[in-house]
Amino acid sequence: MATNIFYVQGRIDPSGEFAQCSYFYDKAATQPYGGASFRIPTNAGAGVLAQADNSELVLVGAVYKTVGLPPALNNNNYCAANDEATITVPMPVNEVVTKGVVLLFADRVAVQALYPSSDPQITNEYP
Repeated sequence: MATNIFYVQGRIDPSGEFAQCSYFYDKAATQPYGGASFRIPTNAGAGVLAQADNSELVLVGAVYKTVGLPPALNNNNYCAANDEATITVPMPVNEVVTKGVVLLFADRVAVQALYPSSDPQITNEYP
């Protein structure tokens, strides 16, 4: 399925410190996406992760970086989620890269903590 939009459900892991994620092709979370390595078209310009229906946690943002480059945290590699609980990871259109992404989630009603996800990856590797 050629897309640059994927959907995520987050839930608190057994330790209570991290988010466990399940990924889907659709917002209703009826079409599971196997794994956490997302391939998008090279010309897409961005990979998008959006909150799926029935997520235990709310997607509030993400940090990301190009794999192989030195780690850094600045306004070029952090994205707050928009009002629809969606984050956009910019990707180049003139070269193939992989970006590691850490999604940030919060509790639905009253924020008790922020829960980081494991490290999904987005690669812009096919036409």
